[in-house]
Amino acid sequence: MSPPRHRIETAFFWSLRLGLGALMLVPGVLKMRDPVAFATEIHNYQLFPALAPVLAAALPAVEIALGAALLAGPRAWVRAGALGATALLAVFTVAVVSVVARGINITCGCFGAGSGPITGLTVVRDLALLAAAAALFLLSADPSAPPAPPAPAAAG
Repeated sequence: MSPPRHRIETAFFWSLRLGLGALMLVPGVLKMRDPVAFATEIHNYQLFPALAPVLAAALPAVEIALGAALLAGPRAWVRAGALGATALLAVFTVAVVSVVARGINITCGCFGAGSGPITGLTVVRDLALLAAAAALFLLSADPSAPPAPPAPAAAG
C-alpha cells in the first residue's frame, strides 16, 4: 500500500489535471461556437484591438489543445499542457488586472458569451487558476527521470 502522502499527492495531481483540463477544453469549445462575439470581448479589453480577430480564431484552438493534453495525454503531454496553461493563464491574468486597474467596465469573455463582469474577484480567480496550473506543472515531473545535473560552479 502506498504511503498516505503519496496518495494525497496523486489525488491532488488528478484533481488539478481533470479540473484544469476541463477548464481549458469547455471554454475553448464555447468560444469557438461564436468567434465574432469572442472577438468583440477581446477587443473590449483595449489592449491590442487590431489582434482581436486573430486571437478570437487562435485562442479557442489553443485552449482545446491544452485541455486535451491535460485530460488524455501521457505524462509528458500533461507537463507540456500544464506549462502552456500556466503561460496562457498568466496572460489572461495580466489582461484582467489591466482592465481592473484602468477601470474599464466589461464582461470577461473567459467562458464565452455571457461571462460575468471583470472585478477584483476575477483577478483572485485567475491568480488561483494560475497557481493551480503551476502546481500541476511541478507535480507532473516524471518521477522516474534522473535528477538534473547540478549547475556548474561560477568561475571566479
